[in-house]
Amino acid sequence: MLISTPLKEAEIYAGKVAAVLAISLTLCYGGLAVYCLAVFPGLGYFPLDVLIALALSTICQVAAMVAGAVIISLNARTMRAANVMASFIILPMSVALQTEAALILLGRTEFLWGFAGLMLALAAILLRMGLNGFSREALLARDSGLHRPLQRAANALRASFQRRPGILRLLWWRRTALLVAAVGLPAGAAAGYVAGITGAIPAPVVRPALSTLIAAAGGGSQLDQALAIISHNLLAILLVAPLALITAGLSGFLLTFLPGFLLGFAASQSSWSIALTGIVPNGLVEIPVAIIAGGLALQIGAATIHMEASGGWTARVLAAGADYVRALRWLVPALIVAAVLEVRFG
Repeated sequence: MLISTPLKEAEIYAGKVAAVLAISLTLCYGGLAVYCLAVFPGLGYFPLDVLIALALSTICQVAAMVAGAVIISLNARTMRAANVMASFIILPMSVALQTEAALILLGRTEFLWGFAGLMLALAAILLRMGLNGFSREALLARDSGLHRPLQRAANALRASFQRRPGILRLLWWRRTALLVAAVGLPAGAAAGYVAGITGAIPAPVVRPALSTLIAAAGGGSQLDQALAIISHNLLAILLVAPLALITAGLSGFLLTFLPGFLLGFAASQSSWSIALTGIVPNGLVEIPVAIIAGGLALQIGAATIHMEASGGWTARVLAAGADYVRALRWLVPALIVAAVLEVRFG
């Protein structure tokens, strides 16, 4: 029946999402109606700004839950696994609901609108992934190829490291992602400078972060200081790759944006010359390393949110991860050089 239906893939997917949205939104908006009736006697008015933000975030949460369940089920190998794995979408969505409840209790409407915007972006990404990856043939053929799962996983991992480009060719292939990561540094510096001179973020909020970074160098001998700096920087580039899987590559952009933000904020409290002097000469090595690591992490995020009806999602993600791991052969020695420069000349 599913194969012979004249409906297109997009129409089947839209109908699946709409059917679930209709029931879920009816129940959710019924709860909002009860909330309005409960608070109206005490307030004497309806908080429209809060209600509109809640209504928008509710639609996005339900859409994200449905799309996430579809994506998970599409990547399952059996019908039973699809049903079990899709039910786990409740866990991250429960965190989103608790966050929304905390923001309601906080009473800051702008935070609710920010949360609604975040859920809107998440829903759009998941809906697009589900639409691109939806295939009726894949659903009906999910029980095929179930033999030797561990061997298939090992073969897929081995294949992801084969015939990969060298570091220079890899950087050329990922030049767009590297450019986005590079933009993060001046964008963060501009944002930090504006936040500092306008007082949008109080100085006592940022000073602990700056103090922590300064203290990361540690004390003692130059060897101890170098080891402390290397461990701090190495931890950052090792964490950014797995975080890219769950943040759609946002961690790669933040790898350059956040240091730029701290640099700009420090410049707003003193001057650009003093702030820039603090990152020379080690920054001449650390900044390119951060851009390369951030760009490759962005590629991991792009592979994570890109799905095709023909499949291959796992292979694309593993290939992006393999490129990142292979690049560490060049990034880690560069971090060691940067630490030596910072201790010796910083």
